[in-house]
Amino acid sequence: MLLQRTGYAGAWLKTLFDGLECGHHCGHDQHRQYQLITMDDADRHAVLSVAESIAPIDHEAFESVPAAMRCESCDAGGLIVSAGEPDPDEYFVLSGIVKSFVGDAEGREVTLAFHVGPCALTPSIARVADGRSRVICVAMTPARVAGFPSATLMECMLRNSTIQRWGDTVLRSELVRRADLEWALAVLSAADRLRQFRREHPGLEELVAHHHIASYLGITPVTLSRVRAQLRGAV
Repeated sequence: MLLQRTGYAGAWLKTLFDGLECGHHCGHDQHRQYQLITMDDADRHAVLSVAESIAPIDHEAFESVPAAMRCESCDAGGLIVSAGEPDPDEYFVLSGIVKSFVGDAEGREVTLAFHVGPCALTPSIARVADGRSRVICVAMTPARVAGFPSATLMECMLRNSTIQRWGDTVLRSELVRRADLEWALAVLSAADRLRQFRREHPGLEELVAHHHIASYLGITPVTLSRVRAQLRGAV
């Protein structure tokens, strides 16, 4: 049945199925640094608001997703997803700022994305390989995160075309974001990359340490500091 689906969501469903089979045997990550909190009405409202901001949803068909959710309250620096660990889940960032990153061959952090709540975290198909996370996700500020099994969403998508289109939109948005970043890194000057970052993430420059932004833009912190001074002088 999965193989008969077409489009982005169809590929997502097949990959989730394969990854979940591995995740079922491997078990859940036991090293996350957060406090598990029961989901309350405010959390539920926040989840539905995030979902609706992405694309219309069929609330009745979507009901099993918030029903399966748990909420995580993280301090700044709290680990949400750990590289190499089983991670068969999807996440909403309800509040706060979360960063996705990897370590390069020299052990340096390479920032892949900033997730400013309320928003959806990068979908599992783009984070997980063979049932294990390829990235690290940490809270950069105190944050509240809601997580739920990818299998729950997969079941909803199989049952309801509106939810399948919603999942398709989530994945397409991530693909566009990555394509835009890849293009910027290849074509734009450091100054133009920073201008684009400011358009896409207004105000974030004042909320996170600049070396994280420099890493995301593919430049050194020294270059970022110089470019910021140049742009201030050009105003």
